[in-house]
Amino acid sequence: MRTLFLIAPLALAACTSPQTASDAFFDNMLALCDRTVTGEVVSDQAVDADWIGQVLTVGPVSCSEDVIRMPLAVGSDMSRTWVLGRTGDALIFRHIHVEPDGTPSAVTDYGGPARDGGTAQRQDFPADEQTKANFTENGIAVSNPNVWTLSIDGQALRYALARPATDTAPARDFRAEFPL
Repeated sequence: MRTLFLIAPLALAACTSPQTASDAFFDNMLALCDRTVTGEVVSDQAVDADWIGQVLTVGPVSCSEDVIRMPLAVGSDMSRTWVLGRTGDALIFRHIHVEPDGTPSAVTDYGGPARDGGTAQRQDFPADEQTKANFTENGIAVSNPNVWTLSIDGQALRYALARPATDTAPARDFRAEFPL
């Protein structure tokens, strides 16, 4: 009987699955719930001139069990929302854009699922097929190879957009940082 008491806790531990990097990342992002954070663009590409020098505001962040909604304001423009969702072990990151009257923009609901290899502090989200179709339909197929990155640690929330250079377009390296 004594052996049973010693083995039972080990058997229970073996039955619980370890937390995945996706779950750990989502849990880390939950630290933003009900908060508003301000930040700025920290990259310096000319294409981002209209964002550079603007105050960027994320929030107030709303959270449910599987969705984190992060409204993003660029100065006074509050037309964007970042949405991080999870289904099972999968994470998906989307950008929602609306027009000034509140109707959806033509280019909206874009993003994709997290790429394998993410960590509890960083996840990369390459454009999915829905996004590529939307970009192509709206004349911005150059954005089809986009990869968005979210990272969070005790110091800051960071957002990045990366895209390799092509024969007709320069590389993109947009980065914004929001101290916590």
